[in-house]
Amino acid sequence: MGFVKIFPQLNKTNIIFAFLSIYIIAAFAWWTYAHIHDNKEFVSLEKYQLEIECYKATVDVNGAIAQEMFNDSNDVKKYFTIHYPKLELVFEPQKENDFNNFLIRPKENSYLEIEKKLSRKIWMYTSEGIAMVVLLFWGIILIYRSLQNQLKLKRQQSNFLLSITHELKTPLASIKLYIETLKKRKLDEEQTKTILQNSLNDVGRLNELVENLLLATQLDTHKYEPVFKTVHLSELVSETTDKFALPRDTVFNFQQNIEKDISIIADENAMMMVITNLLSNAAKYSPKNGTIEVSLKREMGKIILSVSNTGTNISDEDKKHIFTKFYRAGDENIRKTKGTGLGLFIVKNLLTLHHAEINVRDNYPQGAIFDIIFKNHEKNIIG
Repeated sequence: MGFVKIFPQLNKTNIIFAFLSIYIIAAFAWWTYAHIHDNKEFVSLEKYQLEIECYKATVDVNGAIAQEMFNDSNDVKKYFTIHYPKLELVFEPQKENDFNNFLIRPKENSYLEIEKKLSRKIWMYTSEGIAMVVLLFWGIILIYRSLQNQLKLKRQQSNFLLSITHELKTPLASIKLYIETLKKRKLDEEQTKTILQNSLNDVGRLNELVENLLLATQLDTHKYEPVFKTVHLSELVSETTDKFALPRDTVFNFQQNIEKDISIIADENAMMMVITNLLSNAAKYSPKNGTIEVSLKREMGKIILSVSNTGTNISDEDKKHIFTKFYRAGDENIRKTKGTGLGLFIVKNLLTLHHAEINVRDNYPQGAIFDIIFKNHEKNIIG
């Protein structure tokens, strides 16, 4: 616990995996060293056995000579070669017929063979140790990443449950309050109309939430089937933006820069959901009186649809994960912005079905810009 307090950026899981990795590497390093050391001992023993064999051969040859088993030095050499293949017998020059003047020693190849055997063993144990460490370390990394992903998913699901609870409770509480107000008080026609309209807005919010949940499930299970047809993208972007901006034009400054007569082959409902989700995301992170800009243009054989805001900047770390299901930056318990973490996940997957790309970049001095890029091929662009 004290170690974790000293290094607060390390959690228990990281510490356990770090110690486990160090232990495995140290264990296999010791295993490799021990085997190499043992083989060096075996080599020393084999060399010593060769020296013992030289002594034994000397006694044997001297005994055979004493019994007059040989006629000349060639007979001695034949006998010696058969019985002691790892050794060599050398007579002193000019004295080959003098059987008592000879030297027995290990062959040079015998020593080389022992050294080669040691080298092969060292290479084998070293390579085996490295391979086993790499495989085990790779396995540890996979397990670690899997565990981290599970913990991350658990946190995201926990955040999702908190956010979805909030998203459901708020409109339901409002609708309940409106109904109770209508039930207990007599209101004039204008007040009644306002309350009913607010109730319908909350019902629409709930309906949108349910549709997003269903759509996210379909996309996640690959059951969503887009209906492709010719879509006048310029008109669709303009109409969808106007519809979104209508109840919010007193809060945000909406700007449109839309090039005319741009059409693509697409699923119209899917494109509408993409635009709406990007606008909704921009509104969530924009300050009051902030600017939300929508642009559509042709550029270098591509069609680019951009939605930008002047609100909160997106960190580089969050940019890597914002298109992941349930992902929302920060802690759900203290987050002020609404949402379930499904909007950008839906956008990304719908655009993937349309062979389109989406990127996010900074909007200087503040905010973010989401760029949708339709490449110039028959599946996207007409004309």
